[in-house]
Amino acid sequence: MRLFVEYFATLLHLIGLLLLAGGHLWLAVCTVKAEQSCLDYGRRFLLELLPTFSTLFGVGVLLLFASGMAKLVLWYEPGFIFLPLPYGWILLTKLMLYIAIVVNGIVIDRRHLARLVKLGLPEAGDRISAELASTWAALQRQARLNFALIMVVVAFGETLRFAKM
Repeated sequence: MRLFVEYFATLLHLIGLLLLAGGHLWLAVCTVKAEQSCLDYGRRFLLELLPTFSTLFGVGVLLLFASGMAKLVLWYEPGFIFLPLPYGWILLTKLMLYIAIVVNGIVIDRRHLARLVKLGLPEAGDRISAELASTWAALQRQARLNFALIMVVVAFGETLRFAKM
């Protein structure tokens, strides 16, 4: 049973990484491609799919957190109790970065996505308004910050493998 739980937690962790880190990577690539397109179809496509992306990122965060907690419970690693050890500090930093990612995601979801949905999509061929363009640019900045934080968390996750308790 323990082996199954460890395998399942690892599988959930990988799926969470694919949804969160891979999703942010694909969002960054699609955003650049949409900005470079001469027509507004790329932007329209992204604006329509942003709520779905947001939901998938949230599911990815939850899967990562749940699988990480399952592994901690399964392995019974003290982590926070032994903060003078590198493992505890790395684990605490990783948890704080997860909290920053979630808060940044909530800001994106509540402020920028709600504003984009309220402004609505322009008709095909119409120019994008200045308010929509500024909201879109702010969303891109916040998403890039989240992507950088996610990559730091992934690096800390790899570092945990080499930290000795």
